[in-house]
Amino acid sequence: MSVQENEQFQAHPSLLQTLLDVQTEFVRSRDTQRLLDGLLGVLLSQTGSEYGFIGEVLPCSPSPTNVRVLASHPPAWRNAPPLGHLLGAVIANGQPTMHPGAPGEALDASPSVQTFMAIPLRSGGHTVGLVGIANRPGGYDLGLTHFLQPLLTTLENFLQGEHDLRLQDPSLPEDPELRRTLLSVEQSLWSLHVPSRQLSISRRFWEILGYAEGELEPSATTWWSLCHPEDRPRLKKIFSEFMEGTSSLLEFEYRARRKDGSWAYILNRARVGERDANGRPLRLMGIDLDITATKRGEERLSALLRAIPDLIFRMRGDGTYLDFSCSTPEETLLQAELFLGRNIRDLQMPPFLVDLTMTHLDHAIREGALDVYEYELDMPLGRQSYEARLVRSGPDEAVAIVRNITERKLAEQRQSQLIRAEKLASLGQLAAGVAHEVTNPVSYVISNLSTLSQYVSSLLPLLKLQEEIARERAPDPALLSQQFARLRELWNQEDMEYLIQDMPEMVEESMVGAQRIKEIIRSLRTFARSDDAKPQRADLNEELESSLRMVWSELKYKCEVKRDFAPLPPVTCYPTQLNQVFTNLLVNAAHAIETRGELHVRTWQEQDEVVVQISDTGRGMSPETLSRIFTPFFTTKPRGQGTGLGLSISYDIISRHEGRIDVKSEVNKGTTFTIYLPISPT
Repeated sequence: MSVQENEQFQAHPSLLQTLLDVQTEFVRSRDTQRLLDGLLGVLLSQTGSEYGFIGEVLPCSPSPTNVRVLASHPPAWRNAPPLGHLLGAVIANGQPTMHPGAPGEALDASPSVQTFMAIPLRSGGHTVGLVGIANRPGGYDLGLTHFLQPLLTTLENFLQGEHDLRLQDPSLPEDPELRRTLLSVEQSLWSLHVPSRQLSISRRFWEILGYAEGELEPSATTWWSLCHPEDRPRLKKIFSEFMEGTSSLLEFEYRARRKDGSWAYILNRARVGERDANGRPLRLMGIDLDITATKRGEERLSALLRAIPDLIFRMRGDGTYLDFSCSTPEETLLQAELFLGRNIRDLQMPPFLVDLTMTHLDHAIREGALDVYEYELDMPLGRQSYEARLVRSGPDEAVAIVRNITERKLAEQRQSQLIRAEKLASLGQLAAGVAHEVTNPVSYVISNLSTLSQYVSSLLPLLKLQEEIARERAPDPALLSQQFARLRELWNQEDMEYLIQDMPEMVEESMVGAQRIKEIIRSLRTFARSDDAKPQRADLNEELESSLRMVWSELKYKCEVKRDFAPLPPVTCYPTQLNQVFTNLLVNAAHAIETRGELHVRTWQEQDEVVVQISDTGRGMSPETLSRIFTPFFTTKPRGQGTGLGLSISYDIISRHEGRIDVKSEVNKGTTFTIYLPISPT
């Protein structure tokens, strides 16, 4: 087809009107196959082709075997589209391909094909379908694609809409014709003759707005009156710039008033179907798509984002900022317009933050797991603490949610200070008992050492005499007899047999005392130590033993301690904090026993939790007291003997470990505290 012939076709509105008639007929019948057969008929009649087909490209590798023919003439092409080697090239490069054939030569197809043209249907940069036509007298010309553009646009939007619908809603029926029906009824086809402002529009547009066919005059004036007043200035500018430009594509959104007074959101996609001698558009053809449901979803999502008190960024794997959302007056180091579309390395940001962000961004995209990190920045309001959470949102991008955690950090610091204060108070209460526990073994170790010193003084003369005898190389029998007599005299005088028997016992007692002192000091150091920033793996049975040694002076005169420790797996925790909890509960149990009682400490494992139970036979608590025991500064002890923070802090520590603590108590029958701790908290 020559360019002159092409212009002649463009000047005639028959193709546009025929497309409108086919679309209207489809809306009435809701028959997808009739629509496709009708469009194929338009294609063949307008190009003068003998054969043809319309096919969609399945979302697989670019291969002719992935072309599904939707409509064809002859019908046999539905199962085997012709010239598959050409179709694969068209899918791959996205360009029309022609095969003119030698004069009189038939191509390898059935029925016989002399000339053939394959045109890709493109949308979003991808080939979504194919149009094939064959046996046009005089062959094919690339100018034909321009003439067919309104029809190609209709098919492209049809196929892309089906593809989008399939991706967005996998729950739709698998039947392809039913899916097309659900999609197609949401679109309306229109054409506008610009000089006369004559508008031809399909019935579906009026259905979207709730009007019956013929209820309103189908004119550009009517359409303009239905547009939202706030959208009109923007639409006027869009049309003005489009008419003065050279682009052949037009896309915009607008609101149209429904019959009931509500507003429908419409997405318009249009192409130039005809231009005048100066290149200005004479005729436009497009498709309207009702996107009201999508916009409502976007509004709900926007409302949700506004309710989230965080900064939200979307970033590519190379560090480029793609999107930004902020619903709070939280400040960023740079204004949004200064960093969107730019790489984090090119911005005036602290180097440590750039390196930290890129490390976690790479890890989040590579591993696909949630990545969390914290950092601090000097901001206009002072030094602020932030927590960033990164999660992969695409093959090479991630969403970062950044929250200001300054207040949380301050609260954690205040809690830490309270814990240290309670720990010091507990140490003060235990100081006398610890001193007593240390004094006893120290006293008998010192006493034994004093006795051993006397024993050594008694042994020294005997040892020196033995040394003299040992040095004699040629001893004089008379002198040797005198030395042995002296040795026997010293042996009997100092009662050496008693010393030899008593000394090992004294050394053993001293070793036991020194070991006792060592255990007390180690328990004291364990109680007073500071936890590292990260949790550790610990055996709670060992931690309980350490706590029992620490408070033994409070227990031994009032309690019979019974241990029932089952084997436990290591628990991920902060051992010092748990030691403080155990110490508080053990001391409280000792104070609750007024004269003499029992203290039962048990441990066992329940599935993925470790359970610690501390029971006493003390005076118990009333329901009123039981309801307040975890309230800060509440205490039943006399003034000056308790801070009222022990159980409150214990509750916070267990909660921080993602555990729980249960209490059962009955007046004059005792109290039982049961602690449940996860083996590996999140």
